[in-house]
Amino acid sequence: MARVAEQDSLEFIIKHEKLDLRIYLSSLEKLLSHEETIPDEVATLEGEFLRDQVVRDPIVIDANTYVVLDGMHRVAAMKELNCICVPVCAVDYRNPSIKVGTWYRTMYGESSPGQIRSKLSESRLTLDSFSFDMTRFMENPILAILFANGECFKLMSSGPKDFDVLRIAEQCVRELGLIVKFETEHDAFQALVDKRTKAVMTLPRIEKASIREAGLTGRLLPYKVTRHIVPARPLGVNVPLKTLTDQTTQIEESNRRFIADLQARTITHRSSGANIGGRRYEEETFIFN
Repeated sequence: MARVAEQDSLEFIIKHEKLDLRIYLSSLEKLLSHEETIPDEVATLEGEFLRDQVVRDPIVIDANTYVVLDGMHRVAAMKELNCICVPVCAVDYRNPSIKVGTWYRTMYGESSPGQIRSKLSESRLTLDSFSFDMTRFMENPILAILFANGECFKLMSSGPKDFDVLRIAEQCVRELGLIVKFETEHDAFQALVDKRTKAVMTLPRIEKASIREAGLTGRLLPYKVTRHIVPARPLGVNVPLKTLTDQTTQIEESNRRFIADLQARTITHRSSGANIGGRRYEEETFIFN
């Protein structure tokens, strides 16, 4: 790892062996989300920003299009707080080391598989029984529901497309009183094997081109369907909220001060799999101290 940032540089660059991480303050209005957001999660983050008076981690964006890859809810919360600029980490989305995963839906509660099947059928969804290859759990790119008792069904409809079916199915299980959580493919699989969850809803993988198109056109994907795995990410830039909401200072000047502050700090490198702040990071992390 190397740090590259001249005194008057417009960005702080962390040189990783697989890609460059370009950190700077960007105008918030330039950022383009590609997914819908969950209002309650936005409100929670808004409250945390107000309480802490700091934004800790940069938003990961595509350097070429400003499409947000990670941090849709934080961007929405900062919009609510009238932020002028936000800290970003810009990466080259064309880089093959950046992978796209999904968030599987895990379901917790008292409803039986029969009740879930009936509820889905009542909503005019078709459940097609099939044999799911559990040895390749993370590679089965279909919209399906898998029950802890071993039953597997593809979720289909003669009308709505995949993501509309996803919205309908998720609403159905919530109406049954089940708690829906968003988990990585690995964690969802483990919950199913351990029978800690009633069922898991798997999602088809999404191509980078579709994600970029959603951001550029404003035709947003449903919330929590994409999960970007970047080889490395910076954490702990800790920008004061008052800096991001300051309308009296030009963004260029705020950015210059931000870069100078990063230059004065040390960085701790953590290997992939580290638990930081209660979250397990699959990628390497660079933490500003």
